[in-house]
Amino acid sequence: MLKAVHIDLPTNNQGYLLYSERVPATTPYRLTLADVNYWQSDHFSVLEQYYDAPDALICLADVHAEAPVEVPIHCKLSDLYWLYQLKGTYSIHTSNKAQKVLQSQEAHYTQVYVPQGRYLTHFDKGKHQLFYFVIKPNWLLRHGKKEWSGFQKLLDNWKEKAGNVRHNKQFPMSEHIMLRLLNFFALPPLKRLAMDLKVYELCFNLLILNQEDMQSVKTDSTYSNQKVEAIRSTIELQIQHGQIQTIKQLAHHYKISERWLRKIHCEIYGNSLGQYIQQIKLKRATELLDDSRYTISEVAHLLGYSGIASFTNAFKSFYGLSPSAYRIQKG
Repeated sequence: MLKAVHIDLPTNNQGYLLYSERVPATTPYRLTLADVNYWQSDHFSVLEQYYDAPDALICLADVHAEAPVEVPIHCKLSDLYWLYQLKGTYSIHTSNKAQKVLQSQEAHYTQVYVPQGRYLTHFDKGKHQLFYFVIKPNWLLRHGKKEWSGFQKLLDNWKEKAGNVRHNKQFPMSEHIMLRLLNFFALPPLKRLAMDLKVYELCFNLLILNQEDMQSVKTDSTYSNQKVEAIRSTIELQIQHGQIQTIKQLAHHYKISERWLRKIHCEIYGNSLGQYIQQIKLKRATELLDDSRYTISEVAHLLGYSGIASFTNAFKSFYGLSPSAYRIQKG
């Protein structure tokens, strides 16, 4: 498989940052036959061990930070990841730092859809360790099990509807998961074919455990998904027609609590409902700005902003340029 995530740090020794393709002697866990990237400075170190099998890719990453550090990454494909936070925490932000799209929890895992693009990962001071894997969905389908088709459907659905990072509920890592991972990290040297089979076995078993966790909340999550999807569709339609409602008004209309709506939206989509509304409004803003009949002041009013200043600040924070500069650029 194509390497899923590229860490955008220099791979040659540049002053403060030393680079190596060897695992430090003090590293407790090593992936057999893995490719290695290791960066070290006076203030932080990043170790990446990854193994690329034909139908799956796994990666174990360690970050040691003497102070908060941001590590730029580049996702070259839009894909589904299973992320396991073994130690510490981290957050993923858009490359311009305008939005946090994922916050991990220690000893938890989640399933994440990440569109291709550049992001910033933020690590607080301390030691952090995470493991992830990516699979080719048709690898599972070749075994004739129809239930695995859900992964492909989920991926296709998120690709169609999402231009941003989305993730499912974060589940606590059970003893079964921890044991399987620790046993895998302790594997002796193997030949490549044997390692491929071990990787597939690990991914397969982790997927089964993930399905069991998902099944335990299936009823509640189905109701939540349907309700929130309906509200998101209402928001898109209203913004398209200049009918702006507050989250409180939406919750009242759908006879649910505002607190529940905010919480469930964040759990399902990985960002707040307020952030989603802002994204839809700013997407609509570009469509209105492309129409020369509307002044910038009118666009701001149609989208429910209190004035040009607040609209300009929101637009510039999201797109990196002001509405007037956007119009000039579009010509």
